[in-house]
Amino acid sequence: MKSIKLLYSLTILIVFASSVNAQQIHGIIRNKQGEIMPFATVWVSNLNKGTTANEEGNYSIKTGIGKHTLVFRFLGHSPKTYTVELESANSDKKLDVVLEEQAVALAEVNVGGLKEDPAIGIMRRMIAMAPFHLKELDAYEAKAYVKGSGKVTEVSALVKMLGGKKIEKEMGVKVGSTYVLEGINQINYQKPNRLQEKVISNRNNLPAAINQGLNLRVTQTNFYRPKVWGSLWSPFGPQAFQLYKFAYLGSFTQDGMTISKIQVQPRASYDDLFEGTVQVVEDTWSIYSFQLRFKDPNGSYGFTQQNALFQGVWMPIQYDSQVNFDAFGIKANFRYITQIKQYQIKVNPAFVVKPAIIEERLNKELAKEINREKVKDPKQALGKELTRKKLKEVLKEVDKLEKKENLAKMDGLTSDYTFEVDSMSRNKSEGFWEEERQVPLTEAEKVGYKEADSLWIAGADKRRKDSINSLPKFHFGQLFSGKYYNYEKNLIGKSLNLSSFGGGFNAVDGFYLDRSLTYRNRFGRNNYLTLGGNVRYAFARHNWNGDVFLERNFDENRQYLKAEIGSNVFQINRSNPISPFLNMFYSLLVSENYVRLFQKNYVSLNYQYQFTPSIRFLSLFEYRNREILTNSVEHGWLDQEKHFEPNMPSNTAWGNQIPARGSQFASSLGFRWQPKATWNRFNGVRRINNNEGPSFNFIYAFGTGDDQFQRLNVDYNQYINLARLGTLNLHLNYTTYLQKATNFLDYTHFNGNQTIFISANDQSFRALPYYAYSTTDNHFKMHVKWEPRKLMLSQWNVLTQYGIREYVVYNRLQLLAGVNQGAYQELVYGISGIGKFLGLEVAYPMSNWVPERFKLLLRFPF
Repeated sequence: MKSIKLLYSLTILIVFASSVNAQQIHGIIRNKQGEIMPFATVWVSNLNKGTTANEEGNYSIKTGIGKHTLVFRFLGHSPKTYTVELESANSDKKLDVVLEEQAVALAEVNVGGLKEDPAIGIMRRMIAMAPFHLKELDAYEAKAYVKGSGKVTEVSALVKMLGGKKIEKEMGVKVGSTYVLEGINQINYQKPNRLQEKVISNRNNLPAAINQGLNLRVTQTNFYRPKVWGSLWSPFGPQAFQLYKFAYLGSFTQDGMTISKIQVQPRASYDDLFEGTVQVVEDTWSIYSFQLRFKDPNGSYGFTQQNALFQGVWMPIQYDSQVNFDAFGIKANFRYITQIKQYQIKVNPAFVVKPAIIEERLNKELAKEINREKVKDPKQALGKELTRKKLKEVLKEVDKLEKKENLAKMDGLTSDYTFEVDSMSRNKSEGFWEEERQVPLTEAEKVGYKEADSLWIAGADKRRKDSINSLPKFHFGQLFSGKYYNYEKNLIGKSLNLSSFGGGFNAVDGFYLDRSLTYRNRFGRNNYLTLGGNVRYAFARHNWNGDVFLERNFDENRQYLKAEIGSNVFQINRSNPISPFLNMFYSLLVSENYVRLFQKNYVSLNYQYQFTPSIRFLSLFEYRNREILTNSVEHGWLDQEKHFEPNMPSNTAWGNQIPARGSQFASSLGFRWQPKATWNRFNGVRRINNNEGPSFNFIYAFGTGDDQFQRLNVDYNQYINLARLGTLNLHLNYTTYLQKATNFLDYTHFNGNQTIFISANDQSFRALPYYAYSTTDNHFKMHVKWEPRKLMLSQWNVLTQYGIREYVVYNRLQLLAGVNQGAYQELVYGISGIGKFLGLEVAYPMSNWVPERFKLLLRFPF
């Protein structure tokens, strides 16, 4: 009886195994010249699933018994459809495919007696329909196969000398080795912008030192939006005609639909613009496919997307991203493919019927009639003939109707993204991967997996020991070198950071050393408690300073609290206009000390609360005892006959007297208003999204006790993208003193500069002395930075592709009263991207406040 059961079980096992390893269609895809077609798509329309050929043109897909319809596609080639029938459980069909180049028909359109490239009219309607396509779906579910593969192809001799061998030894990354990452992800979308993604399974052949916790995400981008990945301009966005030139390359017919091929070229070479080709489905004005690329100083990038029709909506079925990295002495390439299958979509009922977009210049009278007609029911109007202008109006009305409903669905969020990894995702069998894998492995990738498997088996004992000893341990030498003890898992848990020794030199302290110790307990990504302290010793002053603090961030990133007590040394201008390192350089080598220091004994409380995305409450309460210090060192190393200037700054309004040491209770209360800000949420953590919206700060500050003052401060900041005209950075400030300060420490100090170096701070003057024009009178300040796409050097594409950028800065300080009443202005021309990170500036001060007529500065990106 047992033998019969055993035989029965073996029979079932054999049948199951044969069913897993069979019922597949496979082959190689070539063009008419016999060349392989890497990453061509294969779609099985009756199964709602597909696959992608690998780099060698090989494809393979499990289909099961029955008759199947396969559609083969490759950009620039005519799709080919085959019907294949698998009749038995062990069927295995080899089907090699030859794709022919797409035959396109050229045409011209005559508009108002003038010949116009057909691409103009096509892209006008395509751009008009982009917001429509963003609203087509109420929901969808899909499963995606994600694959990334790449290799480091070259490492320069300098990088090897500086640490290349160490990277290879400690991280295991080898030049020339192919690394593969695969994932099966489930995605779920709900209107208007809620996305859940779960990693069902993943695997890779990365070295053990870097593969922990690394998971691939499904490519999430939408070219119907104005911006792609937050910074790249879409050729289907509303400002596309300002940024791109379009040319008609022809059209073809597929399943009764006309598909037009359009060439996309940037009007000016820049790293946020694409070039390539797009294919547009006419009448519905949808994306059929595109092949686009762009460059930046770190390399070149390509992006391909192919769509398929589901219930009247063209949905992405394949994304293909390529990266060729070449920077910092390292060359590498990477390819990232997302193949989506098993779509289940729910179409928005109001968007099932597509509007017929009328070209106004071809149908002027009809267009006028449509534009005059009042919209009674916006959703019904979407199924009628509309002009581009009328469509925009109708979609705005639809937005108004749906706004309240969408806010309720999203809990006030504009986007909500959740990314989750199944606890068993790394434990799937090889059989599972043979069934689910959408892109066959190449021979190099198979070798890579075999090497990784052999290393995994060989290192099993070491990993077992490492898992026991993996937690950071204390060693005596770390008291001197410092150490970061990280006990977190998935950004939750405890950590301890003992910093290495820091230090520097200035005229007040001489040489000094400092160090910090920080303990953090994370309860979530932005929910944490931090305890820390700093200690500092000044050798020339023979003085110890330090502080301790408690910091808490909680309530989904809405609330922030910090309590602090200490005795420490600070720059008189708390914006730190000069870095301690740069000041040390000047002090030791040329006996010029620009840092001005005071000591503060204090206890403080800082509390902030985000009421809404637009409004954040800001408060600071502090009791303090302050004293401006005096120099302890007379000169630097090289120019010993030149003595340091006194630590008390020279200021016309204040004079030269040193303020008396005094006690003060000070507070600042205010709020930040960002009228266009919205909430985003990522894995349960709220974040503010202000994009290019303005930001206003309203702060009332006062001091009582020995040193009194009252001050009202209004700030306006905004980053504006001017499309083809570049970008504009604006910083405006108005300050009024309701009660003048009685201590120089409570004056307003400006970010001046008396060195030949400048940082990346856009709110700094290039030639203004650090403290000569500090004031307790009303004043106005302006910083404007314009970075055009084309100016002088940037006219040459080779320079912009290398990373050279030009900009113009205008700075203005207007003192409205007092002994220095008047205006200081400066005009700056700058170049950035020299050697990938340096910049050069020429400043022209336009007043008699400073002696220089022109000033040359070296700019650092920090």
